[in-house]
Amino acid sequence: MKFTPVIGLEVHVQLNTKTKLMCRSLNEYSPDDPNRHISPFNTGQPGALPVLNKAAVQKAILFGVAVGAKIPKYTRFDRKNYFYPDLPAGYQISQFTHPIVQGGSLSFYTEDRQTGEFTRHTVNLIRAHLETDAAKLIHVGGKTMVDFNRSGAPLLEIVTEPEIHSNIEAIAFVNELQLLVRRINISDADMEKGQMRFDCNISMQNEDQKKRKELPPYKIEIKNINSVRALGRAIEYEIARQTEMLEQRQTLIQETRGWRDDLNRSEPQRTKEDAHDYRYFPEPDLPIIHIRPQDIPSLESLPELPDHQRQRYLNMGLSLQTANIFVNQIAVGNFFDEVIGSSSDLDEIHKTIANIITVNLITFSDKLQKPINELISVKNLVALARLFNQRKINNQGLQTALEILVENLELEAEAIVAARGLMQITDDTILEAFVDIAIQNNPKVVEQYKQGKTQVLDFLVGQSMKESKGKGNPQRVREILIEKLKQ
Repeated sequence: MKFTPVIGLEVHVQLNTKTKLMCRSLNEYSPDDPNRHISPFNTGQPGALPVLNKAAVQKAILFGVAVGAKIPKYTRFDRKNYFYPDLPAGYQISQFTHPIVQGGSLSFYTEDRQTGEFTRHTVNLIRAHLETDAAKLIHVGGKTMVDFNRSGAPLLEIVTEPEIHSNIEAIAFVNELQLLVRRINISDADMEKGQMRFDCNISMQNEDQKKRKELPPYKIEIKNINSVRALGRAIEYEIARQTEMLEQRQTLIQETRGWRDDLNRSEPQRTKEDAHDYRYFPEPDLPIIHIRPQDIPSLESLPELPDHQRQRYLNMGLSLQTANIFVNQIAVGNFFDEVIGSSSDLDEIHKTIANIITVNLITFSDKLQKPINELISVKNLVALARLFNQRKINNQGLQTALEILVENLELEAEAIVAARGLMQITDDTILEAFVDIAIQNNPKVVEQYKQGKTQVLDFLVGQSMKESKGKGNPQRVREILIEKLKQ
């Protein structure tokens, strides 16, 4: 029987507020200085009371606006009760019945590695709620120590509908989510610092359930996933494990499993964990929060969101690969926007400008360790793009001009092209002479082409371009070669 994975994610994003969620301890990452940022409240001292961080509430609302969610008029906190060494009070302050963000969605793309085709997906969110983080357990030499630096840090837990169906989709979703929270500046989302962590719920839907749009009668939660790579491996492993059990007609039950990245497997932790196991009840030491309309920012007041930016580039006719570079590398995208915004008559060359930036300038930027907007002036980049589009310079001429201009910002692109003789030869009479020499010097290759080995044409184009000292128009050289080889 065929099974379809049904996956829901719970993503814990640490908000980048100055202080923690319920006290004034600094919200800082200090792995080399344990138990520095602590207070009576986040170490569970009797009688210590919570004081809510307003900035964390505002950042949660900002996220809700960005994903098109409903922000309720009222929200409140609840106690989630459980006992664990990293939770000294025996409960976590969270939100259960009245979360601050309700609904919403996030769109993203996946690539089929075999065909190169991209598919757009939209995953709906159930909710996002605020909660305090637990402390961190450190296991050394058979002993366990507790670092309370992370205890009480503000978390936004984002819960999706079970609408993800592969590890590829899950990875693409969390990458897009990371882009979003960074763009609206609610989190640094640095996974190495534990600022973005994942739990995932996985079950396998059989064909009958899929036809009836019915979820499987169980779900298995995988915890302790701390990186995108681990998320992909955990989902891949769990899909294979559950599929094998179902094919052997074993019954899967609801359980929580921990991910062991060092062993590349999940291990059972506990079974039948539901909301009632946590004995949720309203947090008695915090009031109900009233959210007024003026507390909710408009979507227009937010920075341009990654998906909106990507769609803008796609509407310009750029490839998805190029659009993703501009979205993922915000400084590069900003430079492209600056260039195309510098004049109203760049519609015909904006693709060429994008290609020069992504193919040539990013390489220079990495090599020289300089920001891309400091490598070349907008004026010179536009001038080179025009010359290339008009076929006055070819790839080699473009690369040579860029190398000179990157080293000498005060020079002019047109002057460099003229002074260095970089103009492309487009005269058919001259190009035919170069092609004739290439044909005469390579009779065996010519014969191979005429016998059907058309891939050798690239070699003959290269030989013709060599005769032109790189100044020929390669497209026209190819056309002339094909015409002559028919004779």
